[in-house]
Amino acid sequence: MKIISITKDSANKEGATIVLLPEDKEDLFTVHQIIDKDDEVIFKKKFTTNLDEAGKKKSTDLVKLRLKIVSSEFEMRDEYLRYKGVTVADDNGNSNVDIPVGKFLSFTVNYSFPFTIIKQNFDSFMEKTLQNAANPESRSDTAAIVLQEGIAHVCLLTASSTILKQKIEYSMPKKKRATDVMKFDEKTEKFYKAIYESIKKYYDFSKIKLILLCSPGFYAKTLLEKITQYAQEERNKSIIDHQSLFLVAHCSTGYLQGISEVLKNPLYSTKLSDTKYAKDAAIMDEFMEHLNNDDFKAWYGEAEVEKAAEMGAIKYLLITDTMLHNDDIKKRKKFLALYENVESSGGKGVVFSTLHSLGEELDRMTGVACILNYPLPDLDEDLEDEESENDNEFEI
Repeated sequence: MKIISITKDSANKEGATIVLLPEDKEDLFTVHQIIDKDDEVIFKKKFTTNLDEAGKKKSTDLVKLRLKIVSSEFEMRDEYLRYKGVTVADDNGNSNVDIPVGKFLSFTVNYSFPFTIIKQNFDSFMEKTLQNAANPESRSDTAAIVLQEGIAHVCLLTASSTILKQKIEYSMPKKKRATDVMKFDEKTEKFYKAIYESIKKYYDFSKIKLILLCSPGFYAKTLLEKITQYAQEERNKSIIDHQSLFLVAHCSTGYLQGISEVLKNPLYSTKLSDTKYAKDAAIMDEFMEHLNNDDFKAWYGEAEVEKAAEMGAIKYLLITDTMLHNDDIKKRKKFLALYENVESSGGKGVVFSTLHSLGEELDRMTGVACILNYPLPDLDEDLEDEESENDNEFEI
């Protein structure tokens, strides 16, 4: 992400004008987090401004437009982020020239032109999100290939999601006759070679710290042998010099769930300890362990977590991006204050994306949870008393 400028609004202390240029799909996710309904954007777009006498298109020009956002569509895998909005007046007179106010138009975010976001509510979470996106060290540092017979998923793991770069699928013949065995071996060779080509295409070995090869059985081990073989045949120095990055791991499936299995497996914790993705998975795993042990060191739910924060007892605050990016500004400020309160009290806030399996899991559990520094067995006691009093009022 290239952040060209961030200018705080002198009239509105909570507002800001941001000029930026996304560079990849991770940046699109960041933009999706930042722009809300009723925010305004200024951008360039090819637009037909002139018509001939018959009413047909005469010329298409690159014009500057200013829209107030109404809705959005986002598909991370396809790198597609599109906003719909209505044209508004531009105080500077640089936008919407010859375009009437109140016209509904769309804006698809791309990597070609910088654009401007005008926000009425630009909080510290959004500012931190932008700064992280602009910091190269916050990018993906972990890759993973999960496979089984005839199918493989080539992925990049980031703090926000598991990005499927390529799905490779081959229909493997049954080995009933000698000719079938030959066909099977040929298909198998093509299958592993296709994965190798995908690695060369999608993985930047100068940035990646670890490449997980996960599978049931011996498929991952065989894949590593094939990668080494192909790299030596091609004298691919980039792969040969980084063989230590590959880690073979066992999982129960060749689909994406297998990656989460490996990240939570203590057998691989030493190798995984330096990756951001694994750290988040370890925190979620610790939370679930406390919850299963019923040792009163893990709680979820808004009221319970807020009470623990007031006591300064939180070690880790687990919260989804949807809670900090709530459409209700009052709720958003409430959760942002909770996040900042935990951090100022010596705890650590961990934001989970709902585009990721860990975030989905947390979202199903109210979207906010915590791990405590010490057990608090009666954290929900007052809450139960309040519910009981409310029930008695209804009975009367």
